[in-house]
Amino acid sequence: MISKEQLVENFGISMERERLALGYSQQQMAKALQMSLSSYKRILNGETNKIDLYTAFLLTSLTGKQSAELCGILDPLQRARSAMGDLSKSQLDFVSGVIRFELQFAKGLRGGEDIDDYVTLIVPTGNMQDGMYLDTCCMKKVNVAQYRKRYGDAIDCAILITSNHLHPTYVLNDILLISRTPVRDGDTGIFIHRPSGLAYIRKLHQTVPSILEPVSNLGRSFTVDSTSKEDLSQWIKFGRVITKMRSNPIIITVPEDEDQKKS
Repeated sequence: MISKEQLVENFGISMERERLALGYSQQQMAKALQMSLSSYKRILNGETNKIDLYTAFLLTSLTGKQSAELCGILDPLQRARSAMGDLSKSQLDFVSGVIRFELQFAKGLRGGEDIDDYVTLIVPTGNMQDGMYLDTCCMKKVNVAQYRKRYGDAIDCAILITSNHLHPTYVLNDILLISRTPVRDGDTGIFIHRPSGLAYIRKLHQTVPSILEPVSNLGRSFTVDSTSKEDLSQWIKFGRVITKMRSNPIIITVPEDEDQKKS
């Protein structure tokens, strides 16, 4: 059962996504939803756990989308099928590889093992100081059972630190546990630069403009104008770092299946 807090958070994400799709400023979107700009920003920043029923009605009317969809409670399979329709052939090939990987891993579980104790560990290529390549990464599985007790379902995946470029914050072979929830002010997040396809580990400062700051003394900062649709569209917030693992985690490499070997 999804929590009230998660519903409100999902609604805020949908509200901002639909605003960008409509080409509205935050002021224009707030006016369309008959609220003040400050109230709009409070929802986006997670500073309230209540959404007015009339606000939900207005957003539904404005976008033509159902309340369930705007609150993020559509069936995951249907949502995935819908999203895959917008992918290119190369993107579909990549996603198909991920699906084969997950199926192969599930088949290899031993009796008594819980699939939820493991998350996908992304092993990127590229320089962790100046940009990682996620579309040419390899994937493994890492056991996060001891962290589930504290973070629950917030852990969605993990990323392996493959160099010492982020020392002393992160060092070689650290594992970052990632939540695909919104990255907020002060969070360390994974940000993907659309034009280059590179992913960066950066700390977010929601100033004007926003700053994506290196977590160590190496690497460059990026500025993002949150009032510019063009500027915002160049970045994807992949997720935020919850914590790091350093204590000899169980990592499993899934062997290729027969289809993968033929391709």
